[in-house]
Amino acid sequence: MSEKGESGLAFRLGPFPVHMPWSSLLGIGLISYFWLDYFRYDPYDQGQAYLLTAVFGVLFYATILGHELAHAVVAQASGFPVSGITLWWLGGFTAFRRTKASPLRDGLIALAGPLSSIAIGLVCGLVARATYDGDPRVHVVAYALAWSNVFLGIYNALPGLPLDGGNVLRAVVWGVSGKETTGTIVAGWSGRVVAVVVVALPLWDVLRRGGTPDLLALVFTVSIGIFLWQGASHAIKGARVSGRVPGLSARGLARPAAIVAPETPLAEALRQAGLVQAQRLVMVGPDGRALGIASPASVDAVPVERRPWVPVSSVSAAFDARAVLSADLTGNDLLAAMNAVPSELYLVVEAAGGAPRVLATSDVEHALSG
Repeated sequence: MSEKGESGLAFRLGPFPVHMPWSSLLGIGLISYFWLDYFRYDPYDQGQAYLLTAVFGVLFYATILGHELAHAVVAQASGFPVSGITLWWLGGFTAFRRTKASPLRDGLIALAGPLSSIAIGLVCGLVARATYDGDPRVHVVAYALAWSNVFLGIYNALPGLPLDGGNVLRAVVWGVSGKETTGTIVAGWSGRVVAVVVVALPLWDVLRRGGTPDLLALVFTVSIGIFLWQGASHAIKGARVSGRVPGLSARGLARPAAIVAPETPLAEALRQAGLVQAQRLVMVGPDGRALGIASPASVDAVPVERRPWVPVSSVSAAFDARAVLSADLTGNDLLAAMNAVPSELYLVVEAAGGAPRVLATSDVEHALSG
């Protein structure tokens, strides 16, 4: 079991925690299946082929761990704390926290992965060459590791998110344009193109040669294409949301509010709100302290004919005294203040005083979604 309770294997490599969920065994099995024919070099010992391809599958996943370790080491050296490495059936992922926005550091961290895979492949190639006249079992496994790691390095260097090459492209565009959002969107669209090519190119090659696509290989290829497309689309969406964050303003998104007593009939409260063109009702006590904010949904649920006899207090949610925001808050500062005190409605106050306003979390979400 992992340290955090997830199913799978968990261990540490130096300062880096590594998690390998049981689903990653599917990846080892698929890799072994696709390479099985290569290891059938001895027609008199078929059992050896299964053993060698299993050994290769495990060692290949170990080289993927080496790939992720390269990301982790460079991230740590860049001053970015690494929270862990996860190996799963389609590869691996290194989680780290950026402490500084830097296209150069991001690009170097991304580039470390493909370069490490190619380096591992070259080392395995040297082993394969050295054992050419020696033990054939060592030779074929080393050769397979060499070829697969070089391929992995080249594939991962393709210029599209969520691949490492996409992160390099994002860093380059970010550095040139000065805008991280622009870099992410460009690399995301490039990732969508890569996803289509990854699926279409092998299929086209098989059909061009008059063959029939292997069903399992086709499913595996399509799964990779879907993974790449979804990763690229998620990056594009995230970039667009991040691009809207600087435009957030508590003052601009908050709605005018009318101040009413708890016992005020709803009909009268709505009349008072209409006089001052307020869109929210704030219930206050005798001391002027906010006691609650009327829920728009609760107000709408009260039939018009009953509103003269329904007090505002019956349609108001209890107010958390901490859910008060300065009207001057903008961008990430506004989101941080809202995250510190989660609430559906916030009271927005001006430093110079005056009537408070009400900010709804749904209005912020709407602004972020565009």
